[in-house]
Amino acid sequence: MIAHEIFQEKLKADLVRAGLPIAATFDPSLSSGIYLESIDESMPPAVFLEWRVHPGFNDHFLSLSHDELLGDPQVQAMRNTQRAMNTAITAILEFAGYQVREAMSERPGELVVSRAASSPQ
Repeated sequence: MIAHEIFQEKLKADLVRAGLPIAATFDPSLSSGIYLESIDESMPPAVFLEWRVHPGFNDHFLSLSHDELLGDPQVQAMRNTQRAMNTAITAILEFAGYQVREAMSERPGELVVSRAASSPQ
């Protein structure tokens, strides 16, 4: 839908204006920064927002067994970085007039961004 595309482009522009990088590709092993994905048929338009750490962290994460994940220092650093960036991104976007919440069960670790209730269409 055109409304979703317009919303996503405005959101990207606001993120870039704040100095935040936009991930260049769909593949997290090839790019870092903010990755946006529209939530289909949501009205008003909304997106999932994911902060992607450096691909080296992602590659390391994928190389570990389930048992190794909990105690691995690089995995802990990646999770801490994602939490810190989600906090910063939330503050930036709320100041810019967006509504932001944690994605919870549908996409853990990601954010859901939409227009604030008082924002014009």
